[in-house]
Amino acid sequence: MSDQQVLNVKEAAQLLGTHAETVRRLARRGEIPCFKIGSDWRFSTEALRQWFDDESKRTGLGAPGVLIVDDDPNVVRTMSRIAESAGCAIRSAVNGREALEIVDQRTPDLIFLDLDMPEMNGADFLDRLRVRHQDVPVVIVTGQPNGPLMYRVAQHAPVMVVSKPAHADHITRTIRTVLGDRLPRQPREAVR
Repeated sequence: MSDQQVLNVKEAAQLLGTHAETVRRLARRGEIPCFKIGSDWRFSTEALRQWFDDESKRTGLGAPGVLIVDDDPNVVRTMSRIAESAGCAIRSAVNGREALEIVDQRTPDLIFLDLDMPEMNGADFLDRLRVRHQDVPVVIVTGQPNGPLMYRVAQHAPVMVVSKPAHADHITRTIRTVLGDRLPRQPREAVR
């Protein structure tokens, strides 16, 4: 493949190992090298790889982003340690309102979501998330898998559910299942 190749949003997302919506958001904000043809964003493979290398060194962007939304600091600390050891970059929020602000800044590749939280519970967060970001994988982490909040969450299927307390190997397997080929820290070859 030639380094002079021009990619569309979907191909750029594949190259970077992230979601197309993340690439669009970065393009709209002028944070990623791009240009427009008509109303469509386009990306030079060579410029994108250079940007990726620079950003990876500066921010750890090469790692897939995981957002942990839970009001229990012990759960956040434990899950963060597990996800980091799997090669993920971590952000966390103590409620759905804070999580929406984080998602608006940069769309994560995976969200671990508690249901019972103050200010904005997990079901309310998921309602709002799906309006903006329909494809972000969400894993519900709950001690009440049969409660009314879980019933509301089920309306946004498919979602995965992990029971609390979650074991490290279960979280790791879940990350590997959902993120799979996004875990390497190097950009992949764009598929043409």
